[in-house]
Amino acid sequence: MMQEFEFNKLIYNAKFNFEPIIGKIYHLYKRENGESFLSIIAPEECRFNALGSFYLNADQIWEKI
Repeated sequence: MMQEFEFNKLIYNAKFNFEPIIGKIYHLYKRENGESFLSIIAPEECRFNALGSFYLNADQIWEKI
């Protein structure tokens, strides 16, 4: 449960320029400067430093895949 809380805190503090859709999969990355960002681009499609893949459930809680 603490891990879920930490991931949610990290994701809600991450930068993203879109409105996440419930049930869709998103990917969390970390920049070299330590800043995190959320993206629709999958880790196998890029060379970003991936922290994990997540989806937003109906309770607005991010769940790690």
